[in-house]
Amino acid sequence: MRIGNEVVTPVGIVGLGHMGASLAGALVGNVGVVGYDLNPASMDTVAQRFSITTAESLDDLVRRSQLIVLAVPTPSIEETLDQLDGVAISLGVRPIVCDIASVKSGLVAHEDPPSSLRYVSLHPMAGREGNGAESADPTIFAGANWAVVLSGQEEPEALARALMVPLVLGNGVLPIALAEHDRAIAMISTLPHVTAIALGRLVGQVPDRQLLRRLAAGSIRDGVRVARTDPMRIVEMFYPNRAQLAGAIDALVRELEDCRDHLVDEQWLLAWTRAGHEGACSLDEVGGRNFVLHVSRTMLVSELLRLGAVGAMLVELNAVEGGFVLGLIDGQSSRDTTS
Repeated sequence: MRIGNEVVTPVGIVGLGHMGASLAGALVGNVGVVGYDLNPASMDTVAQRFSITTAESLDDLVRRSQLIVLAVPTPSIEETLDQLDGVAISLGVRPIVCDIASVKSGLVAHEDPPSSLRYVSLHPMAGREGNGAESADPTIFAGANWAVVLSGQEEPEALARALMVPLVLGNGVLPIALAEHDRAIAMISTLPHVTAIALGRLVGQVPDRQLLRRLAAGSIRDGVRVARTDPMRIVEMFYPNRAQLAGAIDALVRELEDCRDHLVDEQWLLAWTRAGHEGACSLDEVGGRNFVLHVSRTMLVSELLRLGAVGAMLVELNAVEGGFVLGLIDGQSSRDTTS
């Protein structure tokens, strides 16, 4: 894979649980992949399923890959970064390191990464229930969008190389600021886990669960699907983003209370369900205007933030002399050039 005239190096993946192993399987047909996990069984599983190379240690992984994706549990990210920092200093290198955590608040690395690491924060909007390397499913990235969560301090070349990870999979990338990311994630990702857990608890409290199991069809099964994820992984989504999540839960409670209080009003219920129908359908709306933008090296980060603020999705990036050419979908800007 090339970005412009520059060859992209193999991607190292630290953490071969569900997400890390799935990403390894998705990438291996496009770029070289080197994987590492503290659990040798996970490395064996991924190596056998996807024919990727595995590293003997973090030192070995850093030696063999200059772009590293952290797919470890969120609470382990800071410790893993400290370890990578030590390895990078000892080897005299500055690897590009990307986390793919679903919540960015509280990640010290995002705000003040070690100077030996070139840090970029990514979030693939992909996944399904499942835990560990055995549940890996590379198809979860098909048609998925990614967020690149920008602090404004990213090095342009490191950012461009990091964006290769989703772009090589054919995924779009939405540039977004930290606060906006966690607020949006609380609503469209974390809150559905709350409702799934709540539904699962209600089902679990019904005495005749055998009857429910026999009657359960798509609506309830889809509604509780993500509750089958490892509970600790779900808590790792809830707790760091608790302030934003509390507001989303409050909004949901108000909707449920309104519904409860108007169950005797058929016309109100019809208007309420129509509004919900329209909101649900709006998630399927697809923008269609394509455009390209030439960006200087020094303006890459600020331009991506500006473009993300108006809803532009990055779908292609090429390095050219003095900067980059960005291929985007939608967005409004007086400086955009229609292709």
